[in-house]
Amino acid sequence: MEVDFFKDLETEIKEKLKDFGYPIPSFAELRKQHISATEAHLSYKHYDIKNLVLHFLTVTERRIPIKKWNIHISPRLQNRPETANMVSMLSHGVDVNPFLSKQVKARHQNKDNKTDLLRFEWGIHHIHFEEGGKGDDMLFVYFDGAYLLDILLHEKKEVGNVTWTNTSLIQILHDYWPQAISRAILQTGSKEILTQEERRILRKKAGNTTVTVEDGTEYLPLGGSFTSSKHPARAIIGTDRLVDRVRVLEHWVLHNEQVIRQALDLHDRDIDIKLVLDENYMPQVFEVTKRALLNLIPNDEKTIA
Repeated sequence: MEVDFFKDLETEIKEKLKDFGYPIPSFAELRKQHISATEAHLSYKHYDIKNLVLHFLTVTERRIPIKKWNIHISPRLQNRPETANMVSMLSHGVDVNPFLSKQVKARHQNKDNKTDLLRFEWGIHHIHFEEGGKGDDMLFVYFDGAYLLDILLHEKKEVGNVTWTNTSLIQILHDYWPQAISRAILQTGSKEILTQEERRILRKKAGNTTVTVEDGTEYLPLGGSFTSSKHPARAIIGTDRLVDRVRVLEHWVLHNEQVIRQALDLHDRDIDIKLVLDENYMPQVFEVTKRALLNLIPNDEKTIA
């Protein structure tokens, strides 16, 4: 029995990126994004696939789940007819990802002008009103439910408008739906110590910050924060977990062929085992001949078809 779960993982990720309609970065392109890529590639067995997983999970952090959302509209948008189409699509479960910034398709997800630190730090998406990320007007939405916050212009430094670090977005959430973000409260009775320009400079330098609203409530980053490499922290953690889980599954399968044969009643036939990702991007083991997903519990050395 031969298995190569890391090759299967590579195939699964590339297929999912293709399904999204996004380009697939080569391993060479991904290596160029890391200063120590040459040394790491030589010292770490699954370095390339780990980079691909990180790219993929970063992209999925930026995407909006396709489902029927419960819509909440802030008073700032009550008389804005341009939101009607987006409200209809979100409430009916229509895919609105084509309206995201075109940078979500970038092969270099942690480059300054390609990344989405607003999403990673504050958990807020910006959605354009034209497909392909066109147009300067953008709808800002916090998804835990769909909380439509405001419409802001694309940030242009020469004009002087502040968009990506505009703390009024957090203020709107606090004023109208505090229960949606209460989990991120750090403390009360605080005073804001940063100007929006200072916050912009810190974010550009990969610095996460707290936000204090008018009544002194101080919030931790609602989106889970980003790392010094400007990847979302959840993607970094998810990459480590996924790669480690695949390694454990592959090792267990290779050392428990007879247990698998017995569970599938395939005593005298070839076993065709591969790794697949489920809808939540969790690894599962699939036997092609029987078309059976295997529920593997390596710690207990059990396999159940």
